[in-house]
Amino acid sequence: MNPILEQKLWNAGKYPEVYPQEIWQEIIDGILDDFQNFLGQDFHRDPEINLNIKYSHSPSFNRWIWSEEKENAPLYHTAWSAVIGGGMVGTESGENIFHVSLTLFLFDMTSKKRLCLKTGESLLEFVFEKQSDSHGYWRSLGWCKDEWGEWEDLDYDTD
Repeated sequence: MNPILEQKLWNAGKYPEVYPQEIWQEIIDGILDDFQNFLGQDFHRDPEINLNIKYSHSPSFNRWIWSEEKENAPLYHTAWSAVIGGGMVGTESGENIFHVSLTLFLFDMTSKKRLCLKTGESLLEFVFEKQSDSHGYWRSLGWCKDEWGEWEDLDYDTD
């Protein structure tokens, strides 16, 4: 990711400056480019970004992405969609930081049903975290449960 844009990401919400929509689009695209490298596969990006930059102290965004359908892919009978989101969160030390996470859902292409583990985990969670070298890196948190049921009705959308 471009170091200047990455620094803007880590400084988001800390200063009265409000980044314009164009800067946020570049930041979000840069984060998604990094996720694409992390994942090792291409994906589609929804052109619409839900961006809330009205207040400088609490910017937030989300954007949907989804897998490309390739007949020769190793997991041809599966597809995925994911939502990336970012916003201000409080830390244990009491400071507010900008946090980026990505929630991914797997689907069986034959039945169009969501895939989940027998133990109830139904989504894969990833976070983009600032490391000690001030650069962000993707980390997988693995399979997680939908603790609040916010994704229960999510279906595979072919439109």
